[in-house]
Amino acid sequence: MGESTASISLVERKKYDDKLAHQVVPGIWWIGYLEPESQTSHNPYLLVDNSEGVLINPGSRVDDLYRIVRDKASSVINPIQIQHIVVLHHDPERCASLPLFAKAAGRNVRIYAPSKIARSIRHYGCKQPVISLGDGENIILKSGRSLTYHDTPNLSCAGSGILYDSVTGTCFSGNLLDCQIKEWNLFAPPNAWDAPAPAKLEEKVSKKAFLLALNKIERLSPERICPHCGPIIEEEIENYLTAARNHAAG
Repeated sequence: MGESTASISLVERKKYDDKLAHQVVPGIWWIGYLEPESQTSHNPYLLVDNSEGVLINPGSRVDDLYRIVRDKASSVINPIQIQHIVVLHHDPERCASLPLFAKAAGRNVRIYAPSKIARSIRHYGCKQPVISLGDGENIILKSGRSLTYHDTPNLSCAGSGILYDSVTGTCFSGNLLDCQIKEWNLFAPPNAWDAPAPAKLEEKVSKKAFLLALNKIERLSPERICPHCGPIIEEEIENYLTAARNHAAG
């Protein structure tokens, strides 16, 4: 299994081995992979609460990439313990492996997706029904822990959103706030917020929608941001939000 980083300063952190699962904070694991050509990470996450697993954006169905995520998840818990799978975006890079993980988890696994894309998610071929998530709705775990879904419409599709875990202060931010760094590491290095913003921010359908989504994240006051792509942001969060706003306004 990976190692906890909760008490380690960002500056002191060593380079992480991308071939291993890593514990971002107790109970939340990065089980992603590096895209071979760009060396940008794609980031499925696994939340484990007691023996109850929540898989967030399971990733690609391409054989090699699926096996990486599957093996990393299996190094943390038995697949049958994955009782919830959450899809925040219907891009195949994010969730094409959904039916494979659903089959491994068993027929009682619960699958969730934003209400506007729940119907299309069914076409990936899962036998289980897809549960629609509306803005502000919660996924309740057996312990009573709540994961709250928030809509971020049109970023970058009509049905997409973020998921917030109040226990750890972790925001799974979907397509928002993925930053570019020269050499991959699990966490963003100091001052990465000052680097050029990803070009895709210029392609947003609506600057207003983008700014509203940033405001939603700010109101959550997260302790860390776990995006679909790129490193996890755990320090200087307000600087990232400000830089993203300035880029959108420009």
